[in-house]
Amino acid sequence: MKSVRIGGQLGLLAIFVFVASPRHACAQDDASQPPAPAVAGSTDETQAEREEFVKEIRRVENLNKKYTDEIQDIKGLLADKDADYQKRMQDLEDKLAAQQDDTAKKAVVQEQSQQTTQELEAKTNEMLAKGGDMDPSDQNFRQELAKAHYNMGNIYFQRGEYQRAVVEYYQAVDLVPNDPDTHYNLAFVSGEYLGDQETALKHYQWYLYLKPDADDAPAIKEKIIQAKLSLRSKIDSPLDKNDGNFNLTR
Repeated sequence: MKSVRIGGQLGLLAIFVFVASPRHACAQDDASQPPAPAVAGSTDETQAEREEFVKEIRRVENLNKKYTDEIQDIKGLLADKDADYQKRMQDLEDKLAAQQDDTAKKAVVQEQSQQTTQELEAKTNEMLAKGGDMDPSDQNFRQELAKAHYNMGNIYFQRGEYQRAVVEYYQAVDLVPNDPDTHYNLAFVSGEYLGDQETALKHYQWYLYLKPDADDAPAIKEKIIQAKLSLRSKIDSPLDKNDGNFNLTR
């Protein structure tokens, strides 16, 4: 009978290790015990919690996106309002600057107008002072003298001295009776500012006679009608006496 030789202490140690090894003992014990059963309820709860947590995260992400979009909309609205405010402020500043410029320009124009009026008045008075030496046959001089009276009439009108303006226009008409503008000024100031509808009627008629195709002819005809109606309302008016036929001379 053959046997395996195990020599001395080495053989005994090997046997001892083999027998006393807790590893193999545990293996034997584990092999002798059945596997632990799985806990089904605990796994389901964990899965449900995980899903609920994922849902909460998604809900928070959606809210963050919503609030971010709303914040961007608010920022855009504020930017638009700020741009509109800046534009209105700039427009206001431009208007104020323009008004200041207009005021300055008006002041300059008024100063220049006053200076021009003063110079015109001085030259006109100089021309009128020479009127006594006028040669009645000198048509050029008559024209210049009539222009001087016409200008003086305009100067007095601007000053509000309407009666003196009418006197100057009369002088201009006497010198140059065929100037339509002088007749118009005389009629306008007499009718609108002095209430002299008879003079207004006469010289409006002269104006249309000399300038029948005038652009303002319809308006002048209206004024003629108004003057006639005003004169008819007066007792013993010239219109009642001569059936409205006026002598178109002063």
